[in-house]
Amino acid sequence: MQISIDAARELAEAFLNQCGMSVNDAAIISDILLEAELRGRKTHGFIRLPAIKNKYQQSEHTEIQIDKEEGQCVHVNGGNQPGYLVAYRAMEIAINKAKLNGTAIVGVYNTSHCGMAGYYADMARKEDLVGLFFADCLPRITPEGGTESVLGTNPIAIGIPSNTIPILFDMSTASITNGDLLVAMRDGVSIPAGIAFDSDGEPTTDPEQALKGSVKPYGGHKGFGLALITQILAGALVNASTIPFPGTNYGLLIIVLNPTIFVTSEHFKNEVDSLIDRVKNSRHETNVDEILIPGERAYRQREINIKLGINLDNELVTQLTV
Repeated sequence: MQISIDAARELAEAFLNQCGMSVNDAAIISDILLEAELRGRKTHGFIRLPAIKNKYQQSEHTEIQIDKEEGQCVHVNGGNQPGYLVAYRAMEIAINKAKLNGTAIVGVYNTSHCGMAGYYADMARKEDLVGLFFADCLPRITPEGGTESVLGTNPIAIGIPSNTIPILFDMSTASITNGDLLVAMRDGVSIPAGIAFDSDGEPTTDPEQALKGSVKPYGGHKGFGLALITQILAGALVNASTIPFPGTNYGLLIIVLNPTIFVTSEHFKNEVDSLIDRVKNSRHETNVDEILIPGERAYRQREINIKLGINLDNELVTQLTV
């Protein structure tokens, strides 16, 4: 079903308001999910709404609060609020502090899944700041050479301002995300061979069995290393669980840098533009028409969807309709 942006936003906000969530909080979460839809990241879009609502209704939560603030560092207790809200507000704190002092490091604990990590890094990028975002998640990834889930999908996102193409690097350290598995289950399709195991540690192409079991890290030993480091930075370092179980004490580490502590903002963005231009105009492989910058494909898709609206599964729309 094709649906306009305004109608999609209204649908999501109304659905979240049903569980007692405030109008403002529902608007924040809806915007994050809508951005995922606009950028073609359906795995992190409206398909997540039922789980967000259920967890909010079934769990106890308190206000998000700052436990400690020292120098450029802030330690935030998420109050077991939805990760979307906690990540958003923690990034706001980091942005404000970096504008005043040049840098900010915000550690977060006691929260849950926060969705598309790139949304939060992009918040900093839009303010002409460099944003780095690390998140730990429930165990889904095997160590390199293992068959048991030990590490989370542990996304890493970095936003960098420019005058031309916004740079937004956003990756999961898993070979396939939970969202991809959910979409494959919904569509009744298999996943590629060689990237997942069932609960007994046997290779599988069944997304449902993979969701019950584990998946390999992205990029072999390099992805394993990134997942391991991210779990430490967004886990042990910030007082979150190093091995979080479903819905328990996820952590985030947010770093925001103001380029003006080193150079003028104009100089920084001009240098970034020069590098982008050099990359895009470098010699291509024979069958490659264009070299894309991280995030460029998603931004192009966003522009298309802003005009045309987004396509939502009919069954999902029925489920979300108040």
